[in-house]
Parts: sequence; C-alpha cells; structure tokens
Amino acid sequence: YFEKGDLPKAVNLLQKSLVLKPLSAHVWFLLGTICMRLEDWTTALKAFSEVVQQEPEEGDAWGNVAAVHMRNKNPGKAYPALLESLKQNRNNWRVWVSKLYVCIDLMKYDEAIQACNELLVFRSKAKDGEDVSHLLEEKCVRAIVGGIIMSWENANTSCDTAAIDSANRSLGRLDGLLSKISSTLKSEPWIWESYAYYHEKCGKSSQVLDDLLKMHRCLQAVDGWELDSVKLEKVCKVAIQIANIYLEAGDKGNRTKCKYMLNSLVKKIRTAWFDASQIPDFVGELESTLLRVQTIIDESKAGESKAK
Repeated sequence: YFEKGDLPKAVNLLQKSLVLKPLSAHVWFLLGTICMRLEDWTTALKAFSEVVQQEPEEGDAWGNVAAVHMRNKNPGKAYPALLESLKQNRNNWRVWVSKLYVCIDLMKYDEAIQACNELLVFRSKAKDGEDVSHLLEEKCVRAIVGGIIMSWENANTSCDTAAIDSANRSLGRLDGLLSKISSTLKSEPWIWESYAYYHEKCGKSSQVLDDLLKMHRCLQAVDGWELDSVKLEKVCKVAIQIANIYLEAGDKGNRTKCKYMLNSLVKKIRTAWFDASQIPDFVGELESTLLRVQTIIDESKAGESKAK
C-alpha cells in the first residue's frame, strides 16, 4: 500500500503489525516516515521515539525526532535530539542546518557559529553548478550577528566579568566566521553589510567604509540594477552612507572621491531611465547628497581663496 501511494492504509496495517511485534525498529521508522508525509506529527514523534529507544545509534531517527519537535515549534526538545543525531553521523548537512536554526532560536550563538563553519565545509565540497544556497542562509547569519552584538552590548553594561569575557570570546568567533564567509561569498552584498554593522558596533569605524564600498561594488555588479527598484534603492542608500563617511572625514581628498562616486552613479541611473519622470523618488535623495557635497567643496574653495 505504501508503494501504491495509499498512505493511510499503510499506516493502519503497520500499526496492527506493531501490536504483534513492537520490537521492530525498522517498522517504526517506516511508520514515522509515512506519518511525516501525512503531517500526523503526534504519531510520527511516537514512532521515531520508539526507534531511538530500541536503537540509540540510529542517527536518522534522532534527526527526525528533532524535525518533528521543530515543526511543533519546540526547539528546546529538538536540541538534544540533534546532538544525538550528530553524535552518530556528522556528515548530514540537513541536521547541521536544523541545529543552526535551533541554536539561533535558543540563543546558543557559539554553537550556531560552529554549525555555520560546518556548513561552509559542505559548501566547499559541492560540485560545480550545484545549488548550495540552502547551506548557510543570509537570514541565519544576520540573526547570529545581531544576537551576539546584543549580548556583547548587554554584557558590557553589566559588572559581570565572566559575562564580559564570554561575550568577548563570542565576538572573536563571530569575527572569524564573518571573515571566512566574506572570503567564500565575496560577491554577496549582504555579507559586507553584515560586516559593516559588526565593525560599526565594535567601534572599528575605519573598516566600515571598506565594507560598504565592497557592498556597493557587489550591488552594481548585478546586471540591470539601475531599473530594478529594490536593487536601485539599496545602491542609493549605501552610496549615501559612504558619502556621509567621506564627509565626516572632512578632508579635501575624500570630498573629491565622494563627488566623483555620486556623480557617476547619478549619470548611470539617468542614462538607464529613458523617461526621467519615472525615476523613483529615492534617487532624489542621492542627487540632494551630491548637491550637498558640491556645495561643501565650493565653500571650501571659496575659503581657501579668501585665505590667500
């Protein structure tokens, strides 16, 4: 009946056979698998729990126990099942993805970083052309960055030396992870945005500009960004951030760099849009920033002339 696709009938017969022979781990496993397809999570959990009781070394069953708990939004119970699954088999990328999600939910960020590092190894071993986007998602990395930064800030406002030391170690691990990801996914804008946020929060302002410039280049490396309103808005926002950093530096060289960058960007956008009236409103903010930069440069030149 299972092969014919009559899953409810297969479940009924399997349950009857287990009444007669309850110590049949492989039958319990099959029952659990079918019940997951039927979204009968209660029976699936019972079935896989029976499997791991009879055969504790069955890593896939532990992984399925965790999967059901995750489906039931119970990360606290999924966590120990995932540890057992990985104890039996560390080469299942799906279990590492599950552990990453669970550790983020439980705010176990150091272990989430460990899961990320393992997934990066899986990515490195992928065949050319193979889709590896599921092996470390942007939203997970952003959650880890935000969580660790928040924990670090909270620790630094306390007088708990142990908490501060722990937060500093986590921050160091995060730096290592971001460095590794940025060398692997260097063409992804979001990793440079995450790195810029990290450096800004840690007070490493000198590196924020470099991160944003890399993000800016990545965004413009995508064909057609000028006509894609979502991508275009991101490009404009980052350009304005970069411009503000250049202006804060206050020196002539940075103001000139800023002017050329913004001027080039505005020209690209206006060239791409045949109907200027259709250009999104947020581009106006970019042009206003360019005008502000030009005004500052002109005022600086006027001041130099008077000084002479």
